[in-house]
Amino acid sequence: MYKTENMNIGMLNTVEDFLKDDSFIRYVLDGSKEKDSDWDIYYEKHPEDRDTFEEAKAVLLAPSDIDSGLLLSEKEDLKNWILESIEVKTEI
Repeated sequence: MYKTENMNIGMLNTVEDFLKDDSFIRYVLDGSKEKDSDWDIYYEKHPEDRDTFEEAKAVLLAPSDIDSGLLLSEKEDLKNWILESIEVKTEI
């Protein structure tokens, strides 16, 4: 099950907050999601965060030629951070 330390309301206020959460990244990028994961529950319990949640998902899933509103340097930084995060998690 996907778990996060940041699932308290008020902790995930921006798209960037979601994109910095390792479990959110794994949840979005994992094609075989568990039904009723913690993120699905979070989505249902926090309708006020749904737009931000969906926007963060869209950033992660967007083809590279789609404008996400991020600067090129920000995209590269985010991409590198995500890849490093995934590599560290798979080594453990």
